[in-house]
Amino acid sequence: MKKAGIFLVIVGGLIGIGIILSVYGNYLTFEDLSQGDGDVRSEQDLIIKSVLDHSETQKGVYVVQIINFKSTTVTASILDPFNTEIESHSINEELYQGSFDVTTSGNYTLLIENNGEQLKIFGVIGPEPDAWKKSLDFVSFIILAGGLIGMVAVTVNIIINRKKDAS
Repeated sequence: MKKAGIFLVIVGGLIGIGIILSVYGNYLTFEDLSQGDGDVRSEQDLIIKSVLDHSETQKGVYVVQIINFKSTTVTASILDPFNTEIESHSINEELYQGSFDVTTSGNYTLLIENNGEQLKIFGVIGPEPDAWKKSLDFVSFIILAGGLIGMVAVTVNIIINRKKDAS
């Protein structure tokens, strides 16, 4: 029975470490992203700006989520520091993610336009997360999954041993 208690502490520690790494990984991924939300209608656009440095990142990402999605089309445009449109996409789904090239350093803008009825929209723009930040999410998932599988295995082992002792 002592072994089971030690294993429970170990797998509990793995679960705790997995949760901490997951929270930290999400913080690192989203710390450089600019976000905004609002009600977007034909007279009012949603504008989100982010300062991107070409020497630090060559790719930028943006995400548009339409909260109360209806079958209307929303347009998302990326403007470079010179207010030149470098990418435009018509969005006809609830969630869209795109990327763009960061050619010069400066203020990049995500411009979200809607010509239909009012919609609640959430948008994010910023530098593409580094590969090690993405891998931290994967590592935290593996540790968390290992801890949960271990928890199930220890619990099953305790139940089997109790049944053997009761017989």
